[in-house]
Amino acid sequence: MFAMLAASLLFTAAGPVVTTAPVSAGEVVAVDPKKMSQAQIRAHNANLQRTDPNYIRCVRSAEIGSLVARNFSCRTVAQWDAADRAGNEEMRRVADAMSSKAVNSN
Repeated sequence: MFAMLAASLLFTAAGPVVTTAPVSAGEVVAVDPKKMSQAQIRAHNANLQRTDPNYIRCVRSAEIGSLVARNFSCRTVAQWDAADRAGNEEMRRVADAMSSKAVNSN
């Protein structure tokens, strides 16, 4: 059975409070970084190594059409790895489909 949620949000009158349960190394816990503030993410990452699947990485990218605005995308290491694998698999599928149909008809 999965361990308790590593960063569960408890809503109180003061706002969301993060509590962390002990997590064994390598165990993936369902965490939703999109609903967490930067302070909560820092508290969550405090005792984790950067290679831990539960470590949350945030990437800043430029917003299209703006020289100033930036978008933040925060995901766990496991979620980033899954997104990379899915993107690579899709690209392989498209490349295979394109190469099999690329025939010179002259």
